Amino acid sequence: MTDREKEVLDGDDFEGETFEELDLGERALDGKTFRDCRLRRVRLVEARLAGCTFEDCEIEDCDLTMVSVEGAALREVQFRRCKLMGVDWTDVRGMVFSVSFEDCNLSHATFADRKMPETSFRGCRAHDASFAGVDLTRSVFAGTDLRGARFIDTVLAEADFSEAVNYDISPEQNRLRNTRFSREAALALVARLGVIVPD
Repeated sequence: MTDREKEVLDGDDFEGETFEELDLGERALDGKTFRDCRLRRVRLVEARLAGCTFEDCEIEDCDLTMVSVEGAALREVQFRRCKLMGVDWTDVRGMVFSVSFEDCNLSHATFADRKMPETSFRGCRAHDASFAGVDLTRSVFAGTDLRGARFIDTVLAEADFSEAVNYDISPEQNRLRNTRFSREAALALVARLGVIVPD
């Protein structure tokens, strides 16, 4: 273990710091606070972040596969080029948490029953992710691959899927209002409702 890794494990409150090239996988980081911090190329596979607070943080090129975020608070956290496969976001503290994802792998993640208005998913892979019961009002899925993602009782008012791919959203099972789709996807949705659009 490096001195820097030991510093993170032993400390409780970090502000304005940068953490790079650390291996904290399978470690318990419970209750720590990170404010205005940058994490770069940090391995957190199956780490436990129970009760942690991340505020105004940038997390880049990190592997957080199967990380536990039970009771964690995330406010204005930007994830870029991160692996976040299998993360269960339902255990995050509070009804609203603010995050953004850019070029991240969110496959098999669960966001069920979260309030996530205005969340940005740009260039992500979210295969088989669950958005059941999530409020995604005004969220953007630009360039995101949603193959197998589940949208059931999801609030999609003013959400933008116009540049997303491989999604299947039922108008009967979700709440749509001014939701943006590509032309092809919009025609497919209309056809499901039994409406014929002439060429």
